[in-house]
Amino acid sequence: MSRLRPVRTSLLASLLGTSLLVLAGCASSGDVDKLRADVTRAQQTADQAVKAAAAAQSTADSASQKADQAMAAASQANQSAKQADQTASQANQTANDANQRLDRMFKKTMMK
Repeated sequence: MSRLRPVRTSLLASLLGTSLLVLAGCASSGDVDKLRADVTRAQQTADQAVKAAAAAQSTADSASQKADQAMAAASQANQSAKQADQTASQANQTANDANQRLDRMFKKTMMK
């Protein structure tokens, strides 16, 4: 929103400068009224632009917050996957150890 202030100030300054030029040139009251209407419309447009920028900033902030939440969830899922992989590796090693013991027992039984 603070980025639009220089634009708004510049716009208002240029309209004020134009109004001074018109007034200096012996403008009629009709010209002054038209200029006032133009300034009012410009002010309304600037106000609408500020509101739109604020709404866009709010939307961007919300999107950023949701992205942060998604990153946290992804990080947690990654950690869970690592733990599952470790558990599977341990189970595989336990199964291999049991298989080797069974093989040794079988060989002993066969030698008797």
